[in-house]
Amino acid sequence: MAMKTLTAQQKQALATMRERIGGVSEEKKQHAKQLKAARKAIVQLLTQKPATAPEIAAALNMPSDEALWHLTGMRKYGHVTEAGEEGEYLLYALVATEEAAATAH
Repeated sequence: MAMKTLTAQQKQALATMRERIGGVSEEKKQHAKQLKAARKAIVQLLTQKPATAPEIAAALNMPSDEALWHLTGMRKYGHVTEAGEEGEYLLYALVATEEAAATAH
């Protein structure tokens, strides 16, 4: 999905707003960085094979509830899907995207 480019007037308005607000706090930047790193690690793990939330948590050394939180968010936005069950847990797998298919060829 292509994003629209901003006009010079819109860019100036955003710059003014950021200046007035004071920007994003360092704490929020670090939190966003940690979330992105965790999701990237989950994607890397799921490229190998589907896995359950406890398996992902153990492999990435994170609490199970945090792994499940990431997986439900990734599922909501179409990045992962349920791929069956293993015991009492759902298996999660990456969703094939057009971009991934294009790079595979």
